Amino acid sequence: MQDSNPLAWIAKFHDCHSLTLVDGITAQELLSRLGCPSESVRPQAEVEDIDELLEEAAEDDEEYGIVYAGVAGGWAWAFEPQTLWAFNDETRAAASRGARLIGCWHNGNALGYVDLWVDGTLVTMFDADHPELRHEQRGEDPDRILDAMREAGFLDSGRDEGDVLPQYRALALLHAYTGVTLTGDDVRAGLVAEIPAAE
Repeated sequence: MQDSNPLAWIAKFHDCHSLTLVDGITAQELLSRLGCPSESVRPQAEVEDIDELLEEAAEDDEEYGIVYAGVAGGWAWAFEPQTLWAFNDETRAAASRGARLIGCWHNGNALGYVDLWVDGTLVTMFDADHPELRHEQRGEDPDRILDAMREAGFLDSGRDEGDVLPQYRALALLHAYTGVTLTGDDVRAGLVAEIPAAE
């Protein structure tokens, strides 16, 4: 699955990461909805030393993180390579206003989640390691994305738990649901901004 998943590189190269996809809006609109200060938004090509920018953010990660953004296949995407600040209810509700939002995060240890919001309402959310417990989580329709979950291997009762790590399955689910393909070149060609820490 990792070989056929065009988003797998995110988990391979970034232990801690988040990816948010919202349909039908621009990258700048998504960054605005995520609370990124407009003065911090710029094309990544204009950043002299992206590694230095990431290092500075890592040193002050309780205040802000770095987020990349762009549009692929009609979906605006926001990728945090070392923080998870896009994932809180208030931010997710705002980012999904008038649209669908699907995302996943992994904290670099053993915890990661997938969520789907539609027009400010949480539809489903589940622990990527325990998708069978999705009915015990919040959300109006825990089974809304069953087809994509099956395609990503989440519901295969015969699967070997050690075969594919949950963070790879979560990214495969995002691809199955949206069709979005994202490469390192896409990220480098996109926008970069500071995303504030959740209050």
